[in-house]
Amino acid sequence: MASTKLTSRVFLIGNARKPGASEAFHRLRTWLDERGVLAGADLSGRPESINDSNPDLIIVLGGDGTLLSVGQAIRHRQVPIVGVNLGKLGYLADFAADELEHDLDRILTDSSLVSRRMTLDVSVIPPNNPEWDGIALNDCVIRVGQPFRTVNLALTIDDWPVTTIVSDGLILATPTGSTAHNMASGGPIVQPDVDAIVLTPMCPHSLTHRPVVVGPGAVVGITVHPTSEGAAVVLDGQAVHPVPGGTGISVKKSRQTFQLVRNPRRKAWETLIQKLKWGQPLAGPGTSRDAR
Repeated sequence: MASTKLTSRVFLIGNARKPGASEAFHRLRTWLDERGVLAGADLSGRPESINDSNPDLIIVLGGDGTLLSVGQAIRHRQVPIVGVNLGKLGYLADFAADELEHDLDRILTDSSLVSRRMTLDVSVIPPNNPEWDGIALNDCVIRVGQPFRTVNLALTIDDWPVTTIVSDGLILATPTGSTAHNMASGGPIVQPDVDAIVLTPMCPHSLTHRPVVVGPGAVVGITVHPTSEGAAVVLDGQAVHPVPGGTGISVKKSRQTFQLVRNPRRKAWETLIQKLKWGQPLAGPGTSRDAR
């Protein structure tokens, strides 16, 4: 195992609304400060404050939503992120508070724990407004909005017209995000170190519109039809932007990677099996886990 100095400047951020956040925050802040690696700390859950400190590593106390908000805030300045789960599921936030304290010295020095994940560059060109762009760590979702009718989306791949999808929306997920909204909508689970873009229609008005996985070199284009009133683009469930009719959207692999520090106590696929119960029989009336 190759070990090198991973970081010398750590930013600690916590979501004060989570149970136990304040206690864990102050304990870790003292620990980091005593070792001279504390670049900054914020318990208010305002991830924008991170950018002023230019850290080498970020420790996030909260849940997956807090972690993704941090990733959105630092955008194209991604650095390794350690997620400490104080929420319910904590799929991306891979550490419990006691595990982090036990393994913190190794986290600060062992670069092999960093898992680099594919992200998506999203460019949006509204018909009458300036172009804007963003980054998606989990997913880019074009979804229905008020008055909550369907959205009509013309889809191209590498400038080739593919289809028009009438649906509740379209999910473009990274492999990391394949276990989030994409999975809940019937999309495939993709191993995190695979480079691919997953396209999953949400409640399409055609039985032939199925999820599709395209390669990392593909450029996916979407044009929002004028009848799609209220449609919006949502990045990682955090950044929301209206997309009026006539808006063009381009999604492609980013040169930037989402850097998650994995828990050395867990093996590959263990989180999927334990937290999402993948492949396990469901207990219920008339069933038994011991049935053969």
